[in-house]
Amino acid sequence: MCKYVNSCSFYQEFASRESFVWKAMVKNYCDDGCECVRHRTYEVEGTKDLPATLLPSGSHASKVFLALS
Repeated sequence: MCKYVNSCSFYQEFASRESFVWKAMVKNYCDDGCECVRHRTYEVEGTKDLPATLLPSGSHASKVFLALS
């Protein structure tokens, strides 16, 4: 598990969502964090406040994507 989950607004906001898409994203990025843009940012700049809508891929989530539960 990524060492930043307790301070990551993405994880806090979306980890409990039921959609397969959210579950897959959390599993792929948060289980180890090595490919996560947010993780790399935290490593370099510290745990700065990143918006929850900044996805681990580095893109911002669309309104349609955010509507998935």
